[in-house]
Order: sequence, then C-alpha cells, then structure tokens
Amino acid sequence: MNSSLQLISIFISFLYGMLFYFLTIILFKLINSLKKIYKHIITFIYVLDISIIYMIIMYNINKGYFHLYFIFMVFIGFIICGLILSKIHVKRYFKH
Repeated sequence: MNSSLQLISIFISFLYGMLFYFLTIILFKLINSLKKIYKHIITFIYVLDISIIYMIIMYNINKGYFHLYFIFMVFIGFIICGLILSKIHVKRYFKH
C-alpha cells in the first residue's frame, strides 16, 4: 500500500470517527426511554453494524490492508468531535 492510499485511509477513518460520534448521540437519544435490556441489545447491534460497515469501507478503499492506526484515527475522530461540540455548545441540540 502506497503512502497516498494510507493518507486517504487515515482521513476516512478520522471522518468515520466523527460520524460515529454523531450517530451514537442520535442512537442514545432514540433509545433513552426503552428498558435497560433493550438498550443493551440495540447498542450491541449498533456497534456490530458500525464495525462491519467500517471494515467494508476500509476493504473497498485499500483492498483489505488494515492497520492498527486506522482504528486509532477512528477513536481520535470520535474524541475530537466530542470536544469540539462541547466547546461550541452545539451539544445542547443532541442532549441524551
């Protein structure tokens, strides 16, 4: 895998982490009123689906090469998106 393909994969992983943050907030808002067991089941299925979708995206981008720093970029995108939204107070629209 060449360096330009790695940079594209890193950037896509970062954006996927940000998307993962938004979708997680929306999911928690939607399942807030359910019973605890249903929350756990839906959250498990959600994480499973998000993981499979990420693997499919990465497989289509770089033909199956997968590195650990791609996962780190997903987490960094998730954390940075949470920090940015808490700084600019947009989180009030996505209260859980």
